[in-house]
Amino acid sequence: MKLKPTTILLDADYFFYRAACASEYEMTWDADLTVIAGSLTNGQKIIRSDIKKLKERFDTDQLVMTFTDLENFRKKIDSTYKSNRTKRKPCGFKRLLNWAMTEYNCVRMPQLEADDVLGILASRGDLTNFVIVSPDKDMEQIPCRIYNLKEEFTQTPEKAEYKLYEQCLSGDTVDGYSGVKGIGKKKAQSILNNKEGSYWSTVVKTYYDHGYNEADALRNLRLAKILQAADWDFNKKEPILFTP
Repeated sequence: MKLKPTTILLDADYFFYRAACASEYEMTWDADLTVIAGSLTNGQKIIRSDIKKLKERFDTDQLVMTFTDLENFRKKIDSTYKSNRTKRKPCGFKRLLNWAMTEYNCVRMPQLEADDVLGILASRGDLTNFVIVSPDKDMEQIPCRIYNLKEEFTQTPEKAEYKLYEQCLSGDTVDGYSGVKGIGKKKAQSILNNKEGSYWSTVVKTYYDHGYNEADALRNLRLAKILQAADWDFNKKEPILFTP
């Protein structure tokens, strides 16, 4: 039986941010004033080129773009989540995004990041031949075919689960949650590789050993967790907070 064409599930946040950054330029308004402007035409050109290359790589015309919503449910779990991101969006980013909404198959879900939308689309069961395209290491929590712009691989359920608990221990400075102070990726892996019982019980014990409690561990786990279909209420259109 011939497989259906591959559907590309694209982390559009990354590609559009990069395109908007590359399309910024300085414009002299008068002898005293220089302003930053963004070229929509150039941004569109970059996006079209990126998509063309991906479609050629995977020999398909099927592509779904995912974007982050204006609201984020993780800020209700921890108000400091991503508060370290103070850099402005590149000029023209919003206009480029609005253009995409009329040109491509785009999905944005309430309170979710693009990563969560990818996880839900990849796990709800209606796609049989697809690949997630994203450079974000968080996508390694999703057991499926992934292209991270450097290599293509298929993540197993076992490795996907491991990745979640590794991130719960080590935290993510980019996303602004710390995990256990003093535990980085390698130390987290050492702890999990020598676990006693489940990953979760090992994580909780580690948190207690370092002066935290189970509530701290659960908060960080929920911040780290990339949602899948089981973590989304399709009727209420809201996240179901993960509990191990």
